[in-house]
Amino acid sequence: MSRRYRKSRRDPGLFEIATTSDWKVSAAMAAVCFLAATVIIPALFGSSRVLSGLVLVFVPLASLMAVLFGSISLIRFFAQNLQAPTAPPRPPASRPIQPAVRATEASLSELDKAPLATSFVSPTNAAAPAARPTAWSRELIDRIEWKRFEDLCCEFYRVKGIRAETTRLGADGGVDIRLFQDDADPQRCTAVVQCKAWNQAVGVKPVRELRGVMAHERVEKAFFMAPNGFTDEARAFATENRITLLDGKLFLAMLERLPEALRQQLLDFATTGDWTTPTCPSCGVKMAARDSKRGRFWGCVKFPRCRATLQMRASTQ
Repeated sequence: MSRRYRKSRRDPGLFEIATTSDWKVSAAMAAVCFLAATVIIPALFGSSRVLSGLVLVFVPLASLMAVLFGSISLIRFFAQNLQAPTAPPRPPASRPIQPAVRATEASLSELDKAPLATSFVSPTNAAAPAARPTAWSRELIDRIEWKRFEDLCCEFYRVKGIRAETTRLGADGGVDIRLFQDDADPQRCTAVVQCKAWNQAVGVKPVRELRGVMAHERVEKAFFMAPNGFTDEARAFATENRITLLDGKLFLAMLERLPEALRQQLLDFATTGDWTTPTCPSCGVKMAARDSKRGRFWGCVKFPRCRATLQMRASTQ
């Protein structure tokens, strides 16, 4: 799964969630605690002589938590409904990041040269969107959230006339896109593509995993697309194993060499709707910004059913 953001190392606690989420979340918690105090705990322990003493312990505790979460819910309700912002908040500023290393200079095979050829013809409280970008740039590529970046890479191959298919959301098995270029056997995958829209250079481990996918699926070519480049160790391994590495500088050059109509088509595709807020890697919905003692983070709006979290860019924390 390609991600610009890495998962948080810990899940937020119940009280942290209650104080940073919508008031309905803490109200639901209060209702659950009240139900536990009045129905669930007496039903579980009240009929047992051995465990009946626990009722005297857990019922007051659950009642106290119901009062606490109910109070938090009221405070969050008034805070969210009485505070009227005078102007919509601006979207978070992106952190301009330079490519970690130079673009690939090694000679490319025919499949490698294909992308460079020019002959081929949510449920967050969204603020007022910023003006749509009018041209491709490294900064724009860096701002694209991880799922839109995967889809953009797939669409790039499609406008080049190459059949490309993305993998399903969730565990992708080390590959995000499959390419099909065998006219004699259209269903045979001829190359695989992995995308990592991270805010740092990709190390050798993900490149090794891509080599394992090549062996498993019996394909001879693979592409690895990462805006912020690769470490020297990753580049050395890729050169030895027929894996073409495409960093942000090289990807931008590939986009700029397209005919103007196709270049604009991909720009519209990449920046339509909310293209900077990350997608939940589990649910596929846009995530919501939340606060914690350690700073801001992205959380799934379907919590507590989905507990996925992603760290924000360092500049937005």
